[in-house]
Amino acid sequence: MQITHVIVACALIGILAGTQADAKDINLVKNGKSEYTIVLSKDASPSEKHAAKELQSFLFEISGAELPVVTEGGKSPRRMIVLGSGDALRSLKVPVDFEDLGDEGFAIKTAGPHLIIAGGRLRGTMYGVYTFLGEVLGCRWYTSYVSYIPKKPTITLSTLDIVRKPDFEYREPFYSDAFDADWAARNKANSNSARLDEARGGKVEYHHFVHTFAALVPASEYFKDHPEYYSLLDGQRKVEGGQLCMTNPDVVRIAAETVLKWIEEKPSAKIFSVSQNDWHGNCQCDKCRAVDEEEGSPSGLLLRFVNAIAAEVEKKHPDKLIDTLAYQWTEKPPKITKPRHNVRVRLCPISQCQHHPYEQCEQNAGFVENLRGWSKITDNLYIWHYNTVFPNYLLPLPDLEELAADIPMYKRTGVKGMFMQGTYNAGNGPAGGAGFMDNLKAYLIAELLWDTKADPKAVTADFLNGCFGKAGKPIGEFLDLLHNKVRTENIHGNIWQDVNAAFLTPEVMAESERLFDEAEKVADGPEVLKRVKHARLSLEYVNVMREVGKAGASGTPEEKAAALKNLEAFVGKCEADGITQLNEGSSIRAYFDQLAAPLKK
Repeated sequence: MQITHVIVACALIGILAGTQADAKDINLVKNGKSEYTIVLSKDASPSEKHAAKELQSFLFEISGAELPVVTEGGKSPRRMIVLGSGDALRSLKVPVDFEDLGDEGFAIKTAGPHLIIAGGRLRGTMYGVYTFLGEVLGCRWYTSYVSYIPKKPTITLSTLDIVRKPDFEYREPFYSDAFDADWAARNKANSNSARLDEARGGKVEYHHFVHTFAALVPASEYFKDHPEYYSLLDGQRKVEGGQLCMTNPDVVRIAAETVLKWIEEKPSAKIFSVSQNDWHGNCQCDKCRAVDEEEGSPSGLLLRFVNAIAAEVEKKHPDKLIDTLAYQWTEKPPKITKPRHNVRVRLCPISQCQHHPYEQCEQNAGFVENLRGWSKITDNLYIWHYNTVFPNYLLPLPDLEELAADIPMYKRTGVKGMFMQGTYNAGNGPAGGAGFMDNLKAYLIAELLWDTKADPKAVTADFLNGCFGKAGKPIGEFLDLLHNKVRTENIHGNIWQDVNAAFLTPEVMAESERLFDEAEKVADGPEVLKRVKHARLSLEYVNVMREVGKAGASGTPEEKAAALKNLEAFVGKCEADGITQLNEGSSIRAYFDQLAAPLKK
């Protein structure tokens, strides 16, 4: 990715672009004073009202000028920042195509002495305000606790004519820190898991997020009297390790009734999941197997089942969507059945190499073929992408080049929604999340999900500079080192790899340690040093885990004791940083006990 060779003017880029004065320039603030008023429409939405407060607050923080916020209806101010669609906007006779902008698009325009930020009522105007603050004025919100707000007592704007819409309708960087409501809103992520409220425009809300077969037709209620509702495996109907018998009409009926109950329970949700359990075990009865053979993939029967439920839902709730998975045994698209218009299929590349862009990696050719196949039969394809190593959250994963290439690739292929799974359940202390470079990945992903044409090198360099200052350069060189290694030597790796990953050679580890020594040396202040040390935990994790594995397998009593002592110290350091999990599925203490057991023998 060559992160360290990108020249970025960091957060000042927008301000500097607006300092070339000409006859049409707007003096929004001059020497800490402003003649401007923020004007809201009479029927402003909750997110537009919130956007007005945010704009007022950040303009004050930037310049020292406190602009009043008013609602239109009285005499129009001489100089206005018009937010949203209303009489004030119409009086300026500036065309804004709100139908084309949809819920989340926006326009930022100048009209004479006035500034207009107007978009979709749901989130568009709010996103326009954050884009103005970020792209034009230079604000950055790198993490929930690290931001950059420039100081500029005079703000001069050149002519603006910016129109933007998101590249994906659903955008979820699934990381602990990204769940923060302000971070998500300011970085234009409409994540289901983010703590977004009505004031921040709400979100694309799921109900029963995934793997719902067990909840749709509960075995505790039905299996005793109706084992035929469940998978036939090895001649027996099974719940454990099985799915539903999707050709059984009673199963379709019960599942549809369950979804309708879910809608009543959670009317605010937009999408309801009808998706397979998180294992294989699809039904092998004669009827199910016949459909599988006809369709050329078990995904065909799944879609017939999901479509039938979606048809029932549409009768009562035409605005609701049904979600399912193309995952493991359903990844291959069917020959015949297509998803209904109110069905979203989430395709899950769970077995792919994450070190290389998918279209450039021989190990990913099968998935790319399946992706193109699904895109031919639906215009509403979603992706469930993976950006972490599940058994080893802190393990270095050189996937920035893969992400930078594949998010735009998904857009080109017609994908509409993106769920990007990182370390979601691992705590988030003052230094960052629990996975490898979590906060950088969340920030980069959010940028690319909104605009796939964003420059990933510039975004990454900006983040490293904003979060780490002078220490960002050696950390960028560390990231380059990892990515160059897997690229030039064509080293593959997936989301299940361990600490003996092929790219983490003694030479790479030694050079990485040297770069972090340099980063710690140049860190500007205790807070930055804390972030650097947190990032370095990934290297410490590799060293400690390798020592634990070797000592546990064949170490002397002295070697086991030393490994246990180092493990205890490392876990304590992680806990002090707010980390609660080092892998998916167990607490950090449970994981420690598991690792420590062979060292105590």
